[in-house]
Amino acid sequence: EADLSSYKGTVDENLNSLLKSLKYHKERKAILLRLLRDLDTRYCRDLVVYLDYLENNMEIEDAVDSIFPVESASVYTAWVAQKNKDKVLSLFERFKNSKVYAIEPEEGEEIPIILDNKPLIKPFELIINLYGVPRYFEIDPTPFVSLFFAMFFGLCLTDAGYGFIFLILSALIYFKMRGARKMALLIFFLGIFTIIAGALFNGWFGDLPSYLGMDNFFARLAFFGDPMKSESAAMNFFRLALALGVVQVVFGLFIKLVDNIRKKNYGVAFLDTLPWILIVVSLIIILLSGDIAVNMQLADAPLFPAFMSRILIWLIIPSAIVVVLFSARDQKSWGFRIFMGFLNLTIVNGITSFLGDFLSYIRLMALGLVTAGIGVAINRIVFDLGSIPVIGIVIIIIGLIFGHIFNMGINILGGFVHTMRLQYVEFFSKFYEGGGRPFKELKEEHNYITLVD
Repeated sequence: EADLSSYKGTVDENLNSLLKSLKYHKERKAILLRLLRDLDTRYCRDLVVYLDYLENNMEIEDAVDSIFPVESASVYTAWVAQKNKDKVLSLFERFKNSKVYAIEPEEGEEIPIILDNKPLIKPFELIINLYGVPRYFEIDPTPFVSLFFAMFFGLCLTDAGYGFIFLILSALIYFKMRGARKMALLIFFLGIFTIIAGALFNGWFGDLPSYLGMDNFFARLAFFGDPMKSESAAMNFFRLALALGVVQVVFGLFIKLVDNIRKKNYGVAFLDTLPWILIVVSLIIILLSGDIAVNMQLADAPLFPAFMSRILIWLIIPSAIVVVLFSARDQKSWGFRIFMGFLNLTIVNGITSFLGDFLSYIRLMALGLVTAGIGVAINRIVFDLGSIPVIGIVIIIIGLIFGHIFNMGINILGGFVHTMRLQYVEFFSKFYEGGGRPFKELKEEHNYITLVD
């Protein structure tokens, strides 16, 4: 129920009064909005600079609050990057009333991590940060991921035209957005590998050169052929994807072997890792040394002499025995240990698991063919519509621009996601855990302004 006791007079008089009040407040609101827009225009830059200043001061205040005060002194503890250790010590030694001690981390203490890589590798730290930085005693996978990630992303697009767009986009970001230069360099490297992959498989905005009378020139660059026109070229793509998968997975096992030897975890190195390297590599060589690979169209001819099979089988047998006997060595019962070891050899993280890992890399071919197929379809539709008199040329230009932007956009997303999946699932599962704590420096961070010399 509404309380109308405060209203005096007739209904029409009260309604007119309310309408006048509403009109007044609307006009007042419009005036205030104009004043706010005027303030924004006049003082926005100063306010943004001040906001940046306040946020940096808050960082300093938080650091000061962490100081442990006593009656005549204040104790402050902080992590320091190893490369800056001597510089920090010498800085504090300049002050007579201060004393600084370098304390080594205790065993089991969670030590914050700084990824420190060469300039060419540094942009790919973004990929590692999305997964989780390594723990202190863990190897940094960034150098290993960089080449594989760029190569796989390029194969997912397989279009040199899109690669050149990447280069233009990276240049714009690099020079216009100073805070995103690392991302710009990542896009640049992805563009380079996309151009290489596109040239090797004759992808230039789909098959656009064939409509422009330049197909013969670009076809000479296609070392693997055009998978949209040749079945043999498609098989070359399939073989390349599988081969890269085998290389990356086995390389991951080698990293695990070397890293565990470095850590003196000899049991993991020689009982869990080395046997699988010998088994996987030997099985692949056996597969490629006979008619099986030819029948499965993995190769046009055997790549290794047949006698290699008879030699390597004697390497596989003892390696398999080691897996059966020692992969479940934490089990006390020998019967259950052997049972679990047999499962580890065949099903659980065994041969079938490696086969699944290798087959996952076929997605590189699938995504590359999807990008090429959509590009070819766009070109055909656009040039068919281009035969319409007068407006045909306009349709061709607009259709090519928006069609290839659409194709590039959806396949960039797919290529990025699936390439990351191959790194995170198939590659990292062999040697990397992550989960470290990133090191956060006490420093000025400008989120709203850019300082220029």
